[in-house]
Order: sequence, then C-alpha cells, then structure tokens
Amino acid sequence: MKIKNFFQNIRNKISPQPELSDEVVLKFLDILEQVRAEEMSCTDLYARLDQFVEDELKGVDAEKIAPLIHEHLDMCGECCEEYEALLSVVEHTNEETQT
Repeated sequence: MKIKNFFQNIRNKISPQPELSDEVVLKFLDILEQVRAEEMSCTDLYARLDQFVEDELKGVDAEKIAPLIHEHLDMCGECCEEYEALLSVVEHTNEETQT
C-alpha cells in the first residue's frame, strides 16, 4: 500500500512513530473523502467567487490559493458559466475605467 508508506514517511520526518495500520490509513482516507465532498457546494462557491475573480485579475495564482474553487468550476457547468460571466463583466469594467 503506497499511500500507507507515504503517510508513514511524513510522520517519521516529524518524529519517529510506530507504523500505521491499514485500518488507520483507510479511515483517514475516508475522512478526507467526506470532507472534500462536503467542502465546496455551489452556495459556498458563490460566496467566494467575487474574491476568486479579483485575485485572478490581480495576477494571483488563484488555482493554488483556492484549489477547491477551481476544481468545483471544472465539474459544475452552472458555476463555471457564472464565473465566466462575472469575469467578463469585471474585465470589461476594468477596460472602461482605464480608457
């Protein structure tokens, strides 16, 4: 189980630890999956979309700062359309204020 070795290596770098059992590793992975599935809903995305667009337009690597938003946009067509519309409006507004 390669993932088990990965976790063990991380733990041992911090301080030597007894080996993780397969059960512990599987439970940890299950918890991560649950958190990931619950973490970014469309409502959550809409609440953070303005800042995400502003950061992108400032040149900030928004994908690194907010990977769950980027992932949600890749999977959800409606949110992606909302993002593209907002991005277009903000870019157009910025162009008008600069001229």
